[in-house]
Amino acid sequence: MTLLGIAWRNIRHRMLTSVLTALSLALGVALVVATLVTGGIVQKAFESGSGLGYNMIVGAKGSPLQLVLNSVYFISRPIENIPWSTYQNFLPAAQRVDGVDGTFAASTKTAVPICMGDYFRGFRVVGTNAAMFGQLSRGDGQAFQFSKGVNFRDADFFGGVLGAAVASKTGLKVGDPFAPTHGSHDGKVHDPFTVVGILAQTNTPFDRGVFVNMEGFYLQEGHAKPVPGEVPNDSRHTQDSRNSQDSRNSQREPASHTLPAGAAPASAQPLPFEQREVTAILLETASLPGLPSELTGMGLRMAINEGRDAQAALPIGEIRQLLDLFVRPLELLLLLVTALVVVVSAMGILVSMVGSSLERSRDVAIMRALGARRSHVLATVLIEAVLLAVGGGLAGWALGHLFVGAVAPWIATNAGVSASIFSTSPAAEALLVPFLVGLAIAAALLPAVAAYRTDVAKWLQGPG
Repeated sequence: MTLLGIAWRNIRHRMLTSVLTALSLALGVALVVATLVTGGIVQKAFESGSGLGYNMIVGAKGSPLQLVLNSVYFISRPIENIPWSTYQNFLPAAQRVDGVDGTFAASTKTAVPICMGDYFRGFRVVGTNAAMFGQLSRGDGQAFQFSKGVNFRDADFFGGVLGAAVASKTGLKVGDPFAPTHGSHDGKVHDPFTVVGILAQTNTPFDRGVFVNMEGFYLQEGHAKPVPGEVPNDSRHTQDSRNSQDSRNSQREPASHTLPAGAAPASAQPLPFEQREVTAILLETASLPGLPSELTGMGLRMAINEGRDAQAALPIGEIRQLLDLFVRPLELLLLLVTALVVVVSAMGILVSMVGSSLERSRDVAIMRALGARRSHVLATVLIEAVLLAVGGGLAGWALGHLFVGAVAPWIATNAGVSASIFSTSPAAEALLVPFLVGLAIAAALLPAVAAYRTDVAKWLQGPG
């Protein structure tokens, strides 16, 4: 019989103890695998925002990280609104009423405004224009694709586009109406929009967004900037808050710009510019002649930040800072805890083998009497430990991926990143097998040396 066969026979002879030892190791490995894979998914979720079709965000003065979290990932609260005139500063003459290029038009390739503050069934509602999906890209230069329907038109005041995760969770289809709520999940119900398109899955935060035409967004109660000196004349608007904050001092929208109940969208008139504000502006900067785009963006950012009305934030820089300060240290802490669990589980191999050392001593003595060398005895014990480690490790690896597959729908809905049973962290997982083998050998050294030094004469003597 080979050494491998002898080691396997020893495991089968103590089947219950061996199974429990391998199971404890499997649970520890499953925890490590799940931590590695989900940590990679979390990092991917944040990094997915850095590859979108814009490289700068302009918003109100305050925390640039908060601006990025709110505008890119649709979490946190908006800082404040910025004037409509700030948005116009990035527009070329052809898109301005006065026919004059904006202050920053030469440095801007695409400028997309967004307005936030409403919700629909737990998802953030984003007011924007058709350029969001018509001119920006979903990342790496790829254009947005629609699984159903099309992008809304700027003239379609009450058209809306749903992210893939929103459509999947709500069950809404093209042509269905939906009514956002104001300021919070249980806020005042606004006038309905109509789904005209559903985005194909992007594995970015766009999957969790509800995008509506900003023209219709402005016409909802509480979304217009009050005109100075205007006296409220409609009690329905006295408790509404402005669109860039979820809970702010109550404001009122003039009745002349509110869509009456049951009115046809065609009867709606655009809100005057002086009553408009935006939460943020997504910018794709242009390359000036003779200058790289990075240098153009740097100069534009400095010019904006030196002003008093707004700040410019670079999503990639803020995301990297977030990962370095919070995500990676937390991931390392979790990985350390799970590694300790595996080490404790490996101690079970030591306890199991030491506990059976007396029985092993007689078997070893018989093996030695039959001509086995000390090195053969040592190798048999180590092989037995490696078999337990590899068996428990493979079972734990499979169990960890099964767990990730089970929570994949929740990850896709809440993080906007696809995950499955096949999601992996290749570099880290590849180190598991050598780590487990080394750990098993270390844990089995004590019983292996004890077997190596077994006194054959003592254990082959009779009871008398």
